[in-house]
Amino acid sequence: MKNIKLLLTLIILSSFSVTAQNKSTEKADKHFAKLQFVEAAEAYAKLVDKGEADAYVYGQLAEANYNIFNTVDAEKWYAKALESSTDPEMRFKYSEMLKANGKYDASNQQMQKFAAANPSDERAKAFLANPNYLNDILAKEEKYTAKNLEFNSEASDFGGTLKDGKLYFTSARNDSRRTYGWNDQPFLDIYELTLAEDGTYSEPNLIKGKINTKYHEGIVSFSPDGNTMYFSRESFFDNMYEKNEDTNTKLSVIQLFKATKNGDT
Repeated sequence: MKNIKLLLTLIILSSFSVTAQNKSTEKADKHFAKLQFVEAAEAYAKLVDKGEADAYVYGQLAEANYNIFNTVDAEKWYAKALESSTDPEMRFKYSEMLKANGKYDASNQQMQKFAAANPSDERAKAFLANPNYLNDILAKEEKYTAKNLEFNSEASDFGGTLKDGKLYFTSARNDSRRTYGWNDQPFLDIYELTLAEDGTYSEPNLIKGKINTKYHEGIVSFSPDGNTMYFSRESFFDNMYEKNEDTNTKLSVIQLFKATKNGDT
C-alpha cells in the first residue's frame, strides 16, 4: 500500500526567504527545521525581547505558534509580520487564526484581501462563493451538546472509535514515552476503555497486544466482524524515513498496519 506522506513535509516549507536568516536566528532556525516548534517559538520570542526581531522573525514566530495551534500568539505575530509582508499564505493563515479566536468579521476581511490577491486559489473561490458560511452555521439550532468526558487528559486525546462496547482512542498521556519535539508532548499511543450500559466509562488502559511502540501510533478502524484492527504507525519503527538534505532532518511517513484479534488481545 502506498505510504501516505505526513503533513510534516508540507509544514516545514516556510513562507519566508532563507536570505532573511542570520547569525542571531541560527538557534531558532535549527529548532524550526527539526520541527521542534515549541523550542523554536521560545527562541524567536527571545529575539523579540532583545529588540533583534524583524519581519522574518515575526513570521517564523507566527508559523511556529500556528503549528502548535497556539492561536492567540499566532494571530499576534501574523499581524506583526504582515505589517511589512504581502505573503498570501501568511495572510490566509492569519485569517484562520482570527477565525479560531472567534473574530469572524476580521477573519473575513483578511480572506477578502487574500481572495483579491489570489483569485484563482481554490480557497479564495470557496470563500467568495459563500463568505458568510460561518454565520449560517452559527444561526442554526444546536443539534448536539458537547461534553468534556471525565477520562480526558491535559495532553492530546483524539480519534475515538467505538467497537463492541469499547472505546479506542489516541493519546499523548503516556509519560513513559520520550517527548515529541513538535509539541513537547509524549509520543502517541492507542488506549482502550469499556463503555458501561449506564453510559459511564472504565479507566483507560494501553491497548493489549504488540500495538504500541516508542513511536507514534494513531487512529484505529475495525473490520465489520471486529476481528481485524487497522491502525497507523510512524515509519521510524521500520527504520524508514525521508530525509531533508538541506536541514539533515529525518521525516517519517505514516504507514498502515493491521492486527488480528486473538482471544482478548
